[in-house]
Amino acid sequence: MRNQVTFCIKTIHRPQCCAALVRSIHQHCAEDRPAIHVLDDGKPELRFSANCPTEAAMVDRIIETKYDIGLSAGRNRLLDAGETPIVVFTDDDHLVTEQTKLVDLVKTLNRYHDLDLLAALSNQQERPKLMRVDGKTLRIPRGHYRQRGSIRWCHYVGNCFVAYRDILQAIRWDESLKVEEHWDFFWRCKIAGVYVACDIDHSFRHEHVDPPGYIRQRPQFLKAALRKHGLEKVIWR
Repeated sequence: MRNQVTFCIKTIHRPQCCAALVRSIHQHCAEDRPAIHVLDDGKPELRFSANCPTEAAMVDRIIETKYDIGLSAGRNRLLDAGETPIVVFTDDDHLVTEQTKLVDLVKTLNRYHDLDLLAALSNQQERPKLMRVDGKTLRIPRGHYRQRGSIRWCHYVGNCFVAYRDILQAIRWDESLKVEEHWDFFWRCKIAGVYVACDIDHSFRHEHVDPPGYIRQRPQFLKAALRKHGLEKVIWR
């Protein structure tokens, strides 16, 4: 799978989490593992390569950038740095498990012409959602518009997915948004006609750890994202 798929990990200040994810890829994919690329924009003393040299030696490429370029910029750099037609993205505090069935997830993406981005669940959560604008409100309720077996076609999924690199390179993440980038990305996918789905038979494990100094709510980015799309609010129902 290494010539066809790259597992892309953007990490900052969670070296042990990143190391655990790398080990889990090796453990559950073994010789059929994807290439592994890590982009680290942390401070030098919290770099993945410095704190976890054993696991750093288990990846195919490490990209170290200036401090805190952000998730969106980091993911775009990872897209542009690789060559495989398919990429995998998760947060750095996810883990591959037996329930992930990563090889099968990639095979499913390749099997259907109407799949561009195929997600798995996260801790059996992050169920597929729809997106619609109601006046100046973006609504993101749980649901799907088509179903085939365990696959649910939808507009919005969680942060664990496989996708075609060229599709993601056409959409890209908005580098001005350090948070609130997720719904912005999938709204633009919907507008562009990207086929997004979730296979509920696959799941990554999520063991959340807040990195040092992390600020979850930053309203300036929400305001910027809303202004960008001419919206006033986002409602998750």
